[in-house]
Amino acid sequence: MDPNEIRTKLLSLLTGVAPDIEPESVDPERDLRDQFDFDSMDALHFAAAVSEAFGIEIAETEYSRLASLRAAGEFVQERLAARG
Repeated sequence: MDPNEIRTKLLSLLTGVAPDIEPESVDPERDLRDQFDFDSMDALHFAAAVSEAFGIEIAETEYSRLASLRAAGEFVQERLAARG
């Protein structure tokens, strides 16, 4: 899965968790909590959605790696590459 496909899927998951987020308004570099009304429950649901959609394990201690769209994309890429 290439980075653009991962980004597109992450945006879809993000808007599934927080439907008021407009995908084109997401700044990939900024923390989601700083950009939107994205609370700890949203972060938990996003992590669960990412885990399920990509078939990867995400420990609670790794949730911070999903803080921004860019960081989440890099994290997913690492996990998918490690899986082979």
